[in-house]
Amino acid sequence: MNNPTYTFVSVSTAKPGKFEDLVRIAKAPTSKMDKKSEGLLAYQVSADQDKNTVIVWATFDKKDTLYSFLETEEGKDDHGENEEMESIIESFVMYDLEPVSGRLLPKK
Repeated sequence: MNNPTYTFVSVSTAKPGKFEDLVRIAKAPTSKMDKKSEGLLAYQVSADQDKNTVIVWATFDKKDTLYSFLETEEGKDDHGENEEMESIIESFVMYDLEPVSGRLLPKK
């Protein structure tokens, strides 16, 4: 297994009536990238309907794995560059993080 050196996290809230659309557009990019990149080590998309919020975290072998992929035409398309994000997302905050502890493998 590659060593995790980079984690991307985003916290998004939906505009009124757009929660399901936010869930759809938030979970698609990492799901698509998971099929294409060995450097995506783990990811989770979590939704809290009561708080109208979706959180995405994805851990990579290195930051360049994500950003190099996003620079390609395929990466732009998989990321949802053509989605109607402005009509769905009320707020969006992202974090570029360096993992300092954690566990990606199941307990034995």
